[in-house]
Amino acid sequence: MISVTPVSRGVLRPAILAFALVATIRYAADSLHGLVRYQGPLNVVLVGPVLVVVATRLWRWRSEKIHVTTQRIVVEYGVTRRIRTAVELRDVVFVRTQGGLGERLIGRGSVVIETVAGPWLVGTIRHPAALVRLIDAERLRRPESPWGYDDVVEPQFPWRSGDVQGIGWDRP
Repeated sequence: MISVTPVSRGVLRPAILAFALVATIRYAADSLHGLVRYQGPLNVVLVGPVLVVVATRLWRWRSEKIHVTTQRIVVEYGVTRRIRTAVELRDVVFVRTQGGLGERLIGRGSVVIETVAGPWLVGTIRHPAALVRLIDAERLRRPESPWGYDDVVEPQFPWRSGDVQGIGWDRP
């Protein structure tokens, strides 16, 4: 099983803006001596909302996961309520990457999984070709057993059902 976190979207620019605002307020407070006593409220009013945006985007980014197991591909997302979508590997027809020239140059892109029900966009990740190769390898691999690593199997004991004849066990 492998888990992947998608690429962060929209975190870098607000973070740079927050640092630039803090530096600008600090420089202005040093240059204009009357502004020193308003430095704290200016930070709260100008930098506070930007930091809230950065925090919410980080939280949302860290809440997305892509899991590839021996039986299925599972995408989990959601901040307050977890949502899981999954597709069985046996239903996958074709896997491909999607992205422009800029995304390919920086090693990012989207993964599109073609299933019997239609296309399924997994999301923008780093090194999408590696994920495509992994999915194809798992999809084309012949399993040694019918049980996957993510299957839960509970034993069926004969003494629970009351049928113990023919096994050689006596009831206690």
